[in-house]
Amino acid sequence: MKVVKTFRIEFSTHGPNKLFDITEKVSSMVKGVWEGVLTLQAVGSTGALVILPRQQKVVEAFENDLWDLVATLGWKHPGNAYAHLRSTLIGTTLTLPVVKGVLPLTDCGIYFLENQPAVRRHRSVTAALLVPDEHGLADSAGGCL
Repeated sequence: MKVVKTFRIEFSTHGPNKLFDITEKVSSMVKGVWEGVLTLQAVGSTGALVILPRQQKVVEAFENDLWDLVATLGWKHPGNAYAHLRSTLIGTTLTLPVVKGVLPLTDCGIYFLENQPAVRRHRSVTAALLVPDEHGLADSAGGCL
């Protein structure tokens, strides 16, 4: 496998416990790639990445249930220890296969989780697209080069 391209998504968030759908931006990264792997990383120590069904009820339930995952008060670290712990438990990276030119998400989406209680916080997700040596990039007929 070799890295053929890197990407960076920039966006603003608010929180805490808010999910931001980045599925379309991430899916556009694999355009023209027949097979490979896309690895994403939330930059920073308090955000997280998660795959969930793209249903408003599910998203809202996940946001609400986060309050029970890690207590917000009582930590020796002042202020936002809970945000660091949620980020660690949920995860800051995702690795997704590229199969026949798409990310096989079915009815699911890729979400950035904001754990911080901030308005208009600048966030970013970096990505690296890897393809097999000598293969993976689709030609105009849809095959491999």
